Amino acid sequence: MVKDLGYGYKIIDNNLILFYDSEVFKKFYKIIDFENFKIIANNAATSDDYASTVYFADKNHIYIQSAFCSFCVLENADPKDFKVIDIDKGYSFSNGNYYRHNDQMPFDWSKAKYLNDYYAEVDHKLYFGDINLVENVDIDSFTIPHPELIGNLGMDKNHVFFKGKIIPDANPKTFKILEGCLDGTYYLECDNAFFAKDDKLAYFVRTISSEVKIIKSKSLNEFHFKVIDERGYAFDKEYSYYIGKRTKL
Repeated sequence: MVKDLGYGYKIIDNNLILFYDSEVFKKFYKIIDFENFKIIANNAATSDDYASTVYFADKNHIYIQSAFCSFCVLENADPKDFKVIDIDKGYSFSNGNYYRHNDQMPFDWSKAKYLNDYYAEVDHKLYFGDINLVENVDIDSFTIPHPELIGNLGMDKNHVFFKGKIIPDANPKTFKILEGCLDGTYYLECDNAFFAKDDKLAYFVRTISSEVKIIKSKSLNEFHFKVIDERGYAFDKEYSYYIGKRTKL
């Protein structure tokens, strides 16, 4: 017996699930109620299109399969009241809880003031990525200097933050992205790779990395940025730097 769920998913004989020709979700078979398992939401335009996010439900659980997370149970979600708020951004609600993809959010999404796609203020607290509380931040002075291009970099009067974490020793009073990184000149990876400096240190900021790389230049005053053959380099008197790696001049 074949039960077609649509969008490439099928249940075979109420004991296995196929996505096209491949068996999927096998380690969840002990908890899935095959008889009632179904797709309740997805972001495919038609049944022939690929869905980057799919929500499933049975009598007991809500499940999510997404490009942003592997198939899993939404903990504490109740099929009786589950609602998708924004499927493309991954927001949903159930049982008094808001979710971002498979993560249960630690705040009331309806009260959030989003500063950009990364930072949200709720009840005078700051969160990064809808999940992580930003600690030791002064909310009143917090800004995002380049919200569109470097949206995960922020600062307050005391600290510079990257992905919600303090960059050690960075001075918010003097921290600047180098001139040339943001003037519209094209270079490879100009949408995610930048150099910066303050009065003590230089930095390589790559928005897709987990942290900012600190550069201890001996000639910080000479630290500058230049595009050569469509590649973005930083220079001081001793070294050139490309994607944060230095080469002696």
